[in-house]
Amino acid sequence: MNAETLIITILIKMPGIRNCQRNFITHIMLLYLRLRGRYNFENMSRYGSHSEKTYRINFFKQFDWKAFNRELIQEKCSRELIWIFDPSYVTKSGKHTPGVGYFRTRCRHRRRSGSGCAGAVKWGLEIAGLAVGDVVNHTAMHYQAQQTHLPKEGESLLKHYARQLTSQASELKELSKIVVVDAYFSKKEFVDSLSSAGLILVSRMRKGVYLRYQFKGEPKTGRGAKKKYGGKIDVKNLSQQHFTLFKEEQDSRYYEGIAHIRSLQSWCKVVINPVLKAGEISKVLVYFSTDPTPTGAQVLQYYRLRYQIEYVYRDSKQFTGLTHCQSRQEEALAFHFNLSLTALNIAKATHSLSIAQLERPPFSRADVKCLYFNEMMLDRIISLCGKDPLIEKNNPLMAQLYKLGTIAA
Repeated sequence: MNAETLIITILIKMPGIRNCQRNFITHIMLLYLRLRGRYNFENMSRYGSHSEKTYRINFFKQFDWKAFNRELIQEKCSRELIWIFDPSYVTKSGKHTPGVGYFRTRCRHRRRSGSGCAGAVKWGLEIAGLAVGDVVNHTAMHYQAQQTHLPKEGESLLKHYARQLTSQASELKELSKIVVVDAYFSKKEFVDSLSSAGLILVSRMRKGVYLRYQFKGEPKTGRGAKKKYGGKIDVKNLSQQHFTLFKEEQDSRYYEGIAHIRSLQSWCKVVINPVLKAGEISKVLVYFSTDPTPTGAQVLQYYRLRYQIEYVYRDSKQFTGLTHCQSRQEEALAFHFNLSLTALNIAKATHSLSIAQLERPPFSRADVKCLYFNEMMLDRIISLCGKDPLIEKNNPLMAQLYKLGTIAA
């Protein structure tokens, strides 16, 4: 099944989609995989089959991106899924765009970030992205992107993020109850909001976390409250009575156990990871799950899968123009953000997830974009020569021209 057939198949399953909108969504998704240069309305009219005005008008029309991506995820992904939530900074100049302001970039790679420093505060926009992590295929698929509006007085940014998730908790739990976030979100107000909505949070604690053992001694007799805590946990010198080593690497060890996190005021499944350098412990990472049921290996696997959303943002900024939209209208921006990220879903589903895992070749986003651009140019040349592209595509030599310049696609 090629990308166009996959898009049409999903759109047919969605109620309330008219033929004109179905044709436009199919066209624009394929165009986002083919386009060279800036992703603005003028450049779309150069490569596409519509005028600049047509693209501008259709970007203001409502489309249920969540329903589209849900159908795609259920069709192409495995059944073992988790939710990954993470905001991403998007550059935007000017002062008249709704939601524009100063946002912390929270860049993970200091040397690779555009500002040259991690955690810089920059002027622009922010999108709160929600993706589905496929545990079996070890990848992430975009689900929804919402623009972040700076909260009003009396509400923190963490509460704003928590409300975005809890408002659709019943919908999210249909696919998975597990939500994975980075250490920025390991605060009590965020954790309590998700837990009260029936969601399970997996994250990493910040530095200096205060952990306490479970009390396993003889219970107190007589009046008064029973002892619950067995003392503070020294993360560099763990008690073998409470924590078990389940994985060991060259420079890391992983211990699992149940501990009380004082900042969250709750008992959690905890994975403690002392990192060794020159034979000595240089730092200690603490992962946790609000549900004590998962094993330590699962908690570690879920958190590591969180990094796949970073690759989704990176690829959409490099190959599908996430930061290029010229519009200053909130509706058009939301359409563009979700379209840019969903186009990557289509490419991944067509060229990677549709192939058996053991036979799956390396997936290169650059090669996929080159492949679709070559296909568009050759089809247009064949049509201008007065020939039928469908007939000419049956020529075995055409496959070589379609893959010109690609490596893995």
